[in-house]
Amino acid sequence: MKVVVIGAGSIGSHVAFRLLERGAEVELLDAAEPGQGTSASSIAWLSSYPQMSWEEEPGKAKLRGEVHRLFEELEQEVPGDYVHWSGTLMWGYRHEREELRRAAEIVRSKGIEVLELTAEEARRQVPGLQLLDDEVVFNETGSGWVDGPEIVRSLVTEIERRGGAVRRGAHVVGFDRTSERIVAARLRDGSRVEADAFVNAAGSWASHIAAMADLAIPLDLIPGRIVYTAPIGSVRQVINGPEWCARPDPSGGLAVHWRGGPQDASHGANARSAQELIDEIATAIPALAGTAPVRSSIGIRPVPPGGPIVGAVPWLRNLYFTVSHGGIGWGPMWGWMAARELLGADDVPELAAMRPERFYLEAIAIGRYADDAEQVVR
Repeated sequence: MKVVVIGAGSIGSHVAFRLLERGAEVELLDAAEPGQGTSASSIAWLSSYPQMSWEEEPGKAKLRGEVHRLFEELEQEVPGDYVHWSGTLMWGYRHEREELRRAAEIVRSKGIEVLELTAEEARRQVPGLQLLDDEVVFNETGSGWVDGPEIVRSLVTEIERRGGAVRRGAHVVGFDRTSERIVAARLRDGSRVEADAFVNAAGSWASHIAAMADLAIPLDLIPGRIVYTAPIGSVRQVINGPEWCARPDPSGGLAVHWRGGPQDASHGANARSAQELIDEIATAIPALAGTAPVRSSIGIRPVPPGGPIVGAVPWLRNLYFTVSHGGIGWGPMWGWMAARELLGADDVPELAAMRPERFYLEAIAIGRYADDAEQVVR
């Protein structure tokens, strides 16, 4: 069976690797270079706390418990230095103490080690960390972070080593199809790529790829800024604070994602500049005071309404979707699911609520006119 995977970011690379490993002939297409889109602008935090305390759709909640194990297995299969089990300090304001404690109890009941630290104990782990004595910190020892560009490089190298094809600069502009099947993807250079099945792993471009197949699949596109700091030696684990998340970067500095305040339905206010973010973080990590950002990037995160999109619509079974927020953390899972369903003809029950068909069965709230959603409610 030949499968064409569209999009060589984290998810597409995992899908292509797992399909190849399970015996498919695979061609991985990317409009530019593998791993240079949102996968290169992600905080890529790998954690179970507080995520495994959330009330989630049951299928996704069940799969979430397997995410870390899949990364541990991948480390044995694909050479590379891309997963860093550094641990995480979850730091919260005093008014968040009871909420964080309840979350820790739930996560511990599922076998995850989470330790409550005093502010002084946290300062010993991160010398110079500025915390008030009444603030609360939890240490998830088995968590860490993923180097997004490195994991894509490692997967692509392994795919090519095993005989898979990786095409760079392969920009899909359309499909040739019969009434029930896609038979080929058309590329901008005029060439065609035929296959038995196609996987839409195009991330923030996934709605465009779907539209080429006459499917209306919505996505919310949420920009997220990542700022990279000058090298410092005092932070070796992830720090997830109330307004930002910071992790070590291979450069020796930190990669920092700004959330900008309390999160209700969405993230808080944007930082106006990378320097503004550095200055804010320096109030908690004084080693950054007076430093300038090394670089900054904004990743466009695809957030499907209602959660991940995994699977195909019944009337076009050979176009399979693997689109989700958290594409680095969930990449190994969606790779396994795609291989299991495409090659094993096995419908995974945990994916039932994630099918793209739901967008044809449920209303999408955009109002009578598209710009109704932009109106101010008085």
